[in-house]
Amino acid sequence: MNLFGDFLSVSADSQINAGEDVLFVDEEALKTDPDALGGSSLADFRALYSSMKAEDTTEIKRHVQTVQEEWASRGITFRENERIRLLTVFFHDKPTEEESLLFVGHVGVLLTAEDGTLYFVEKVAFQEPYRMLRFADRTALSDYLMGKYDTSWGQDTASPFIMENDKLMDTKSPHSN
Repeated sequence: MNLFGDFLSVSADSQINAGEDVLFVDEEALKTDPDALGGSSLADFRALYSSMKAEDTTEIKRHVQTVQEEWASRGITFRENERIRLLTVFFHDKPTEEESLLFVGHVGVLLTAEDGTLYFVEKVAFQEPYRMLRFADRTALSDYLMGKYDTSWGQDTASPFIMENDKLMDTKSPHSN
């Protein structure tokens, strides 16, 4: 959150309608090293990254609506800026027959240079350094992310999808439906 902190805010009275707790490992690491939050609070971290209850559907548009509504109820807002955007890769899971949830699988910051070149800053794991990759367009970036994360075919869950701030990332990629 630190790289994007000035462009994201979470209200103090946010409500979290979370599904299964998928943050326990992250929270343990953050309790051990609170400086890793870069000045943000654990509550802000939970608001952005906690899983959310979802419909049992494979329709991406319905899941995008769920994310938008849940983030709004959590008080998450994005300061509009065309040059810096938060990219969030969401996954759909059904841990039980009765439960369906969405959770954040990966995040990064998208920077747009004056010439239109895209730079994606990501941290793949706690122990890894940040890295920056260059892409010609959003389709190439989407293809990169989906090549890494769209690995479950034929299951009764939705494919991963990428949010750009609080909207579905606009690409010409066959992965975005």
